[in-house]
Amino acid sequence: MDIQQALYPNFTLLVQAVLFLVFVVLVNLLFVKPYTSVILERDSIVEKNLQEAQKNREEATKLLAEATRILEEGRRESNALLEKARKEAERLKAEILQKAEREAQEEISRAVEEIRKALEEEKAKLEQRVEEIAKLIRDKVLEEAA
Repeated sequence: MDIQQALYPNFTLLVQAVLFLVFVVLVNLLFVKPYTSVILERDSIVEKNLQEAQKNREEATKLLAEATRILEEGRRESNALLEKARKEAERLKAEILQKAEREAQEEISRAVEEIRKALEEEKAKLEQRVEEIAKLIRDKVLEEAA
């Protein structure tokens, strides 16, 4: 019987093997597949988030480049406006100085003309006075001589 038992497996061993397979199938169905699906879902979410982060990083880089370009363009425009305003101010300054010099020259010319007129008038008065004094002297000399 020992040989026969050794040649034919024990019925209990077969039952235990079947129960073990049922256990493995149940564990697989109840624990492994749900956890595997959760892990796969998490992996897909992580991958999706990584792709979205990469896309956001690229978009941020583009926006930063655009903002830098806009700032540089604004800087150039403001420098151009400042330069234009500076040139306009220089032109106005030159114009105002030229006008002031012209007005000052006209004022000097008027003052010189007024001084000349006053000098001519005084000269004429002085000549008239000299003539009057000369007449008086002549009349006195003629009176004394007569």
